[in-house]
Amino acid sequence: MSDVSMAHPDLPDQPITVRESAVPHHQAAGWFVIETPPPAPPRRASAKGRRQTGEES
Repeated sequence: MSDVSMAHPDLPDQPITVRESAVPHHQAAGWFVIETPPPAPPRRASAKGRRQTGEES
């Protein structure tokens, strides 16, 4: 069974992935199928809490 990406008009920046068999259920709640989900924004690692040792520069 394959997965399908869906979006909701009230949540345009929050696509979801559901099983193909669940598409009718989600469509009844206003979701629609999208071709590909938009790429997630890159996440930056936080340097907070990282200690620098004498070996690092």
